[in-house]
Order: sequence, then C-alpha cells, then structure tokens
Amino acid sequence: MAKKIFFTSSKGGAGATTVAAGTAFALSDSGERTLIVDGDNLSACALNVCGCGGMQVFTAEDYKNGICRAKQTVVQHPKYKNLYIMPTLNCSDEKAVLSAVSEVAGLFDFVLCDNAARAACGQAVIVTEPYTPSVKAADAKIAALRDGGMHIGGVIINKANGGLILSGKTGYPEDIARMLNAPLLAAVPEDLDLTLGQWRAYSMRYFKIIAARLKGKNVKLPHIEAGYTGAGGYFRRRLREKV
Repeated sequence: MAKKIFFTSSKGGAGATTVAAGTAFALSDSGERTLIVDGDNLSACALNVCGCGGMQVFTAEDYKNGICRAKQTVVQHPKYKNLYIMPTLNCSDEKAVLSAVSEVAGLFDFVLCDNAARAACGQAVIVTEPYTPSVKAADAKIAALRDGGMHIGGVIINKANGGLILSGKTGYPEDIARMLNAPLLAAVPEDLDLTLGQWRAYSMRYFKIIAARLKGKNVKLPHIEAGYTGAGGYFRRRLREKV
C-alpha cells in the first residue's frame, strides 16, 4: 500500500513544491515508484518543476468529466522512470482529485500530495523558511492541521543558510522545529542554481536524506552551518551577502 504524504507550506514561496519534487526525485532514484499529485490547478507548478510542463494528455478535470480513467492522467517522467506526476489543471473539485488518487494509489510506493488530496494522506510535512514570518505562519498551519486531526510527520526547514545561522539572523533548524513542537525531518540549504527538472548533487544530497527518513531510516542530519566556519567560511558568508 502506498505511503501517502501531504506536503504543504506555511506561506507562499516557502518552497513546498520544490521540496516535494526533489524528494520525489530522490525516492524514485532509490527504486520507489513515486507519484506527485500536483495541487496547482492553475499553472501545474509541480509538473513544471519536474521538467514535464506540457506533457500531460489528460488531467484530473478530464477524469472528473468521465473523459478518461485516473491512470490516464498520470505523466511518467522521461528520465526518472519511477517518477510520475498527476496534474490537476482546471480541477477545483477536491472529491474528484481524492477519487483519482484512491484509484491509482495501489500502483505506487509513495504518493506525495503537493497541497492536494489532504484527506487521503496519513501525515503532513510542513515546509517553512527559517525566517520569523514564515516560522510564525508554520506554527499556525501546524495548529490548524492538528485541529483537523492530521498527524504532523515533520517539518523541513527550506532555504537554510549557514552564514545567517552563525550570525544569529536565523535560528538553527533544530531550534525552529522545537519552537514548532514538531519533529525535524530535514533542513535543505539555500540553492540559487536550481533548474527546472534538474538537481545538483549538492541539493540532491539533502533530498536523499529526506527520502531515507520518510522510508524510516535513521539518517543523521548534516550541520548546514559547517561550511561557513573558518577562513573559507568567512569569505563564503561575505560573498552570500552580496548576492
């Protein structure tokens, strides 16, 4: 049976779609058949982030209207053969999306729902930036999800910057998770070179950690600030300040 996980963010721009896609790439690369349910019914953000924009033939809206079966809405990634995306373009009917997900879930090991099909998921993963407004919004999001009976599987601190951590401008990921009263699933460092459908080894390392921990493996979390210490770290921090 597929493990269904609801990925959501505390506020717009926190990177929930990017993190969900990166995690899906890592899971599929490890041999897990993985489906991303793209909750963006206006622009198919997850489909585009995965580098598959325009590849869909049918969407959840077509399934809702009886034009196709749920399986026909699924797009297979051309390079990562274990990675699939279900777009929900133009479909605002949550029940139709839930029905489509339920129909195909048995074909996969993991179903990552990017702000979609929340009711089908057994747990939620909250993606937040390390900055105060985002952390406060994450706290409210977690409270709302818990009030609705959702289990919080963990928080992911996205766009973490070791230089800002050491300078005290943002908190340590462990401290942020403690403030949110939720387990720390991982911290993903800031990466200014992300390209649609492509993942640098630097970023993929952290997505692989998320994937391993979702599979129940006890993987140690690296210290993002480690690369910002010493003489080399000083110049790295100064360079980042000018970006």
